[in-house]
Amino acid sequence: MLEKTGTVLEEFQQVEVGEPTRGDIHNHSFIGIIVKDGILESRGTVVVEDQCGDAFEVDADNVAVMS
Repeated sequence: MLEKTGTVLEEFQQVEVGEPTRGDIHNHSFIGIIVKDGILESRGTVVVEDQCGDAFEVDADNVAVMS
C-alpha cells in the first residue's frame, strides 16, 4: 500500500500522521511507527503507534514516511 506521496508503506516505518480528518480519533498530527501487522490494505488504513504508546488506525493517504 502507498502513502500520500507514493512511497510504499512497511511495518516499523517512522511516519508523520497529518491533522485528523472526519472520523479520526487522534486530536492532532503526530510522528509514530507503523505497528507489526498494521497495514490494513483491505481498509486502506494503517495502524500507527504514537510516542505515548497509543495506537490509531488512520487512512494511508494521511500518512507520510519520514526520511
